[in-house]
Amino acid sequence: MRKLPEGFTPPVETQKTGKARRTASVVEQSHEAALLGECFEDASMALEQVEAFMDVRKQLHARKFPTFYQVFEDVDVVNHSPLSDVEKDEEVTRLLDAAEGRSGVFSPRVADLYLAVLSELHGRAYEPKFEENQWKLADLRASGDLDILTSATQPWEVKLNRLDTRLEGYLAGRRALDRREGNLMDDDTKRVRQEKLKGAPKNPPGRRNESKPGMDEMERLKEGERAPALWSIFPAYGGYYREQSLSVWDASRNTWVEPSYEYAEVQLVPKCEKEDPKKGLLNLNVRSQIVANQWVNVPMPYTHGVSEIECSGQYFLRQDQNGDVVIMVQGEGVVEVNVVLSPVSEKIYDPVDRTKIKAPEMPARFSEETLREIEGIRSTKKDAVGKARALASFTRRNLTYSNDSSFNAIYDSDPKGYFGAIDERRKADCDVANTYFAALCAELKIPVRHCVGHSVKGKDEAGTSQINSGTGHAWSEVWDNATSRWTRVDATPPGDPNLEEEQQKGPNSKVPGDYGEQEAQSITDEQLEALRKKLAERKEQLSYTKEERELSKATGVELKEARQIVKEITVAEDTRLPNGKRVVDVLSRLFNAIVEARKVAVEVYDGPVRKIEGGEGIEEIVRHKIGTAFGDSDPASREKIDVDEAEEPSIGGFDLYMIGDKSGSMSSTVDGEALWIMQRRAEYLIFSSLHRFERALERAGIPSGESLSVRTQGISFRGSADDEIDLDKPLSGKFLPEDKVRLWHSLGNQGSGNGDVAALNYVYGQIEKERAQDETIGKAQNRLRLIVACSDGGPDDPTKVQEYAEALGKLGAVVVGVGLTDTARAVPEIYNTPHSRGDIVKDINDLPAVVAKHLVAEAIRLFPARAKESAKAVIEGVIAEFQRV
Repeated sequence: MRKLPEGFTPPVETQKTGKARRTASVVEQSHEAALLGECFEDASMALEQVEAFMDVRKQLHARKFPTFYQVFEDVDVVNHSPLSDVEKDEEVTRLLDAAEGRSGVFSPRVADLYLAVLSELHGRAYEPKFEENQWKLADLRASGDLDILTSATQPWEVKLNRLDTRLEGYLAGRRALDRREGNLMDDDTKRVRQEKLKGAPKNPPGRRNESKPGMDEMERLKEGERAPALWSIFPAYGGYYREQSLSVWDASRNTWVEPSYEYAEVQLVPKCEKEDPKKGLLNLNVRSQIVANQWVNVPMPYTHGVSEIECSGQYFLRQDQNGDVVIMVQGEGVVEVNVVLSPVSEKIYDPVDRTKIKAPEMPARFSEETLREIEGIRSTKKDAVGKARALASFTRRNLTYSNDSSFNAIYDSDPKGYFGAIDERRKADCDVANTYFAALCAELKIPVRHCVGHSVKGKDEAGTSQINSGTGHAWSEVWDNATSRWTRVDATPPGDPNLEEEQQKGPNSKVPGDYGEQEAQSITDEQLEALRKKLAERKEQLSYTKEERELSKATGVELKEARQIVKEITVAEDTRLPNGKRVVDVLSRLFNAIVEARKVAVEVYDGPVRKIEGGEGIEEIVRHKIGTAFGDSDPASREKIDVDEAEEPSIGGFDLYMIGDKSGSMSSTVDGEALWIMQRRAEYLIFSSLHRFERALERAGIPSGESLSVRTQGISFRGSADDEIDLDKPLSGKFLPEDKVRLWHSLGNQGSGNGDVAALNYVYGQIEKERAQDETIGKAQNRLRLIVACSDGGPDDPTKVQEYAEALGKLGAVVVGVGLTDTARAVPEIYNTPHSRGDIVKDINDLPAVVAKHLVAEAIRLFPARAKESAKAVIEGVIAEFQRV
């Protein structure tokens, strides 16, 4: 291997960094407001429009010339976009320029009308080369059909009708005529071709460092002809396969050359684990019988890199400074090799030295008409790639495809020079046309290089694509300063059978592949489906309330589950007392009264002052007498008492601990309601209400943690072991979305045994630990604690329950045991002690209200002592509300 020059970086496969296709963004812009907005109707309408557009595309693809009709689809997309009129004109111009690059997929007569239609829409002069197309274009103008097909107001039903009645049949007839003419041969010609095909190579040729453009009648196979496969590709994959690129034009021989090569090891890429033929994600087996001991070019698509080599002999794999891959296998005769290719995001062909990137020297004598075209492009196009694409468009319009070999000698010997001869006679195949294009680029100092390889399409009965003597193709690459990479541009004029769009179905139908510019510009089916899914998701999201969406976003749960949680909280908060009043409203009345009652009147001295200023009794008698002696009838000698609002020292906080029962029996139902659901609903009600209380305290300006703070906690037991106690909601003054979801999941997760004692032990240890920490820092404990323990049966150890109730009582906590239905008749008896009390809920639907009743009984202690008299009416009124519970 030759020594690498300093600074050489071999070509690598990298992730795409280029901009997204503009047309796709135009489609998305049309529905951006619906995707980002909060209106269900907008999202629904946008989804309908996208689905209708997808249906139109499906109908277009079902016709014989979908690529021809794509221009009308593109224009329609822009017409219905939110772009300004100026932006629409710019976008349509860009799309029409790009559409010209797809003209190569049509037969000559179809391409001729296609270019005529594009020029008509462009407002650019173009006279069809075929007389029948001149008549057809005039007819399309006169009938107004072109106006209808590009109208922003005509529905697609009308446009599809025009395509069917005015274009579909006509285009099919032109294509059939082109094919018939392309395959016409006299008997002598057939015999000559058959003899030549017998001698067609069966093995890939050795690598050379030059390529001479020239036309050859044998470079394209006629219908029914076959040539030996040089390389087979499985699974079938079509499009551009590059073998070699050359950057220097030898004007003395009219030949492309690469003066020197620098080689490096090939950077292997990993195999694709998840293949997807629709997206071109395929691992390819590219097989050949190659002559041993000689370097051979490996045909490489732009979309793949080498993953591995399967070969029985020792081989050498290298890539040159242009990224072209070569292989040599040691041995004798012919050896079989399988090059495994795997997809990459994008290949960048880094040059040896970017400072050496320059336009090739290609002396040319162009006609005045061509020079005017060049100057027009120089003045209207900004960047090199834009200029190059415009020059390629001119090349395709200006030249006619031909593989007549008689032109080779004419072009080489013409006094006007090689390019002057082409410019005058305007006949060229792929490599001649792209060389002519390179000379146009050289006039504008655009770096360009010539690429040779193959254009592959179709597959055989075994599902294999083939590279043979009839698939050879040439194209160009231009240097893009903006991205610092080479960009493929194919200036081949329409009429190359290998580039024509596949029409037939069955084993020779179009296969996945990289077919170049003819695929680009329009939003892809995959992008359109992605947009449809986004709109469908947005529509579904907007069918949910804002609270449901926020809960889903904050916690990551599915929207459907968020809806269930919010619904249950809503139902819980709508729990009503026997008199019809909502529990939350009654609790709010009590809590609001507590907030107001914790503000007391405090006398503040602010004197001495005059009587007129609010002074009362005389505070300074001497000052008063002196003042009056000197004639001041109202001296500043009186005291003034101001009244400020302040907080009265009292209970510093309120903690509620809910203990939930998750034993197996909680899954039973009473009157159609599962016990565990009603238990969870009760916790949602209490936690929500106390969370609102805490927020009311914050808004009142009473610092949380200093004067009065409200905290809640939820735990539940699945059994009697310590590790069977679940923390459903941490002790805090918040009721966060995460708490709501955790409660939802935990209280619905049933266990098998009773854990009343373990749960009380858990709470006791928690309170004791907090008291010890407060004592360590000298903080006085002044909190009211309420522990509500739910159980649908008697505890396993009633004595232990009573012991913990007593221990918690000594810590200042109140324990309330709530039995759930008649199965828990023993609960009130067990919990009715000097340190705790018990209750029973005979109707499980009353559980939320019963828990609220005990909350009220303790919450009234939060009133300051001196305020209880003034709040007596509120307190008695709230208690009365719960008398029948």
